[in-house]
Amino acid sequence: MTEPALFVANYPGDPDQPRVIFIHGAMDRHNSFRRTARRLEGLRLSMYDRRGYGRSRRARMTCDFSRHAADLLQIIGDEPAVLIGHSMGGLVALHAAAVHPTQVVAVGAFEPPSPWHHWWPDMWIPEADETDHDIVRNFHERIIGPGSWDRITEDLQDQYLTEGHALRNDLEVGLDGPIFDPVHVTAPVTMGHGGNSTDYHVQSVREFAEELPDADLRVIEASAHGAHRSHPDAFAEYVRHVVSRVPA
Repeated sequence: MTEPALFVANYPGDPDQPRVIFIHGAMDRHNSFRRTARRLEGLRLSMYDRRGYGRSRRARMTCDFSRHAADLLQIIGDEPAVLIGHSMGGLVALHAAAVHPTQVVAVGAFEPPSPWHHWWPDMWIPEADETDHDIVRNFHERIIGPGSWDRITEDLQDQYLTEGHALRNDLEVGLDGPIFDPVHVTAPVTMGHGGNSTDYHVQSVREFAEELPDADLRVIEASAHGAHRSHPDAFAEYVRHVVSRVPA
């Protein structure tokens, strides 16, 4: 049986500019980039709900990393694109650039995780006996804060709980080792992190920047991991910088 298509939102812009595709992180949605998108007038933009999340949430959908990678390539299509990935979306973008370099002209990867390193915190790695319910609740409280789960509505809790399978798969990506070889990423990459982000997110970003052949680094001061939500002006500037690095 053919699985349902993913939800993709497209915004028109200058046809002479490369298309920019946004890729969200774990337990997130495409619309987390909307405030940034409003500040990118003139650019052609696409953003989508990754498989298993938001409006791409379907029963029995396969949500492993290989499917996320295949989904992105399908969305890119025949026209090479700029990829902007936040958190897990950054890993999806970097993987695409490594495996299909002709389809990616530039990458912005903001705080992608690197769980294959020994210093990556165990708290983000699911226990074998954790239920999807436990994983969703624990993740929400680590991201938003203690007690945050009980403060959201039951309807919203139910929505998140239906995404437990996708979240579990996201959190298990890379536990067996790196998912791509940085040497194979030939497109220019701009890594990014917040000025108030955790030490391990900063370390992950800086190590990627050192390993990638053509990488620079931008810091969004006063922001943390969710800079695309909290600092849309600065994140839009980050996106424009990534686009400016597309080879002529």
